[in-house]
Amino acid sequence: MSDEKNLQSAIDEKGYKWKYGTTSLSALSNKEKKSRLGLKVEKAELDATAKAIQAATSLQAFRAAVALPASVDWRNKGGDWTTPIRDQQSCGSCVAFGTVATLEARINIACKNPNLDKDLSEAHLFYCGCGNCCNTGWNFSPALTFCKNTGVGLESSFPYTPSNQPCKAGVSPYIKITGFSSALTMTDRKTVLANRGPMVAGMAVYSDFFGYTGGVYRHVSGSLQGYHAICVVGYSDEEDCWICKNSWGTGWGDSGWFKIGYGECLIDTSFAFYDVELTCPQPTDPCKKYVPYLKKVLSAAYRNPRLKACLCYYICRTGKRPRATYTDLLITRRVYLILRRCPKYRLPFCRLLRCIRY
Repeated sequence: MSDEKNLQSAIDEKGYKWKYGTTSLSALSNKEKKSRLGLKVEKAELDATAKAIQAATSLQAFRAAVALPASVDWRNKGGDWTTPIRDQQSCGSCVAFGTVATLEARINIACKNPNLDKDLSEAHLFYCGCGNCCNTGWNFSPALTFCKNTGVGLESSFPYTPSNQPCKAGVSPYIKITGFSSALTMTDRKTVLANRGPMVAGMAVYSDFFGYTGGVYRHVSGSLQGYHAICVVGYSDEEDCWICKNSWGTGWGDSGWFKIGYGECLIDTSFAFYDVELTCPQPTDPCKKYVPYLKKVLSAAYRNPRLKACLCYYICRTGKRPRATYTDLLITRRVYLILRRCPKYRLPFCRLLRCIRY
């Protein structure tokens, strides 16, 4: 009997409901498999989080019961609010991918548009926030702090490649989060998932996880390979599981998605789930960049009657044709080109120039 059949038999004997098979990662070497992880966490942090979870869970018993839906899945919650599966490839950038997956879904939710699907730049977050970290990995707190202080640009501004590269200068942030917090108890996690949206989380990864092809994963065989960051998009109390988005491409798992049993692989006992706060990004006005120059021209025109007359005649179509210097005409031409791109500024500009009466 093949190893694949042996492992599937072991899964079935335990009564677990998941399938093991050939995936895009199952045939890789152990070194190559580990390169698909990248959550950098020390045992002391795991232990501290475990104690915090135990304490928070104990306190939960004294709180009023919260009515929660039996299941939540943001892929099917009046629409699909998640974004397509990505592939981190052979770089330990899972923290960036799990974080970006969460932000992309939250933007859709904040903007009340499940089809907005902005493609944020994992490269901007990872290579500018962490640096040359493909071989070392990263952690949640510094990643989320970068999202708050610097923000994350679009993929088109800094495309991802699975190898260390220098931070690209001049990437404009598309989104900044206003804050983030950890959810430690099952109730708090489900409450956020039900009411606010997907969350960032972590888990331990064992060898058999690389061959997961569907169902509710529970660890059966194989050694610990490392720790991994994911995006949790929902839960099911009927199946006792979290519903998650991975960053290993569509050739792994259930077309890139997976379900993992409550309490499995330290996901509930040693890792927090992270909630983020953000608002719908407002469209940037490309004309705003011209406002300082137009104000500067107006100020100069108030002091220079000849420039004012030139602007009034060529821009506002009032007055007589003036005698203008080369500089006056150069300035006027630039103003003309700006107002042709941004016609909404023409009337306010002429009104402030006081060429015509109202």
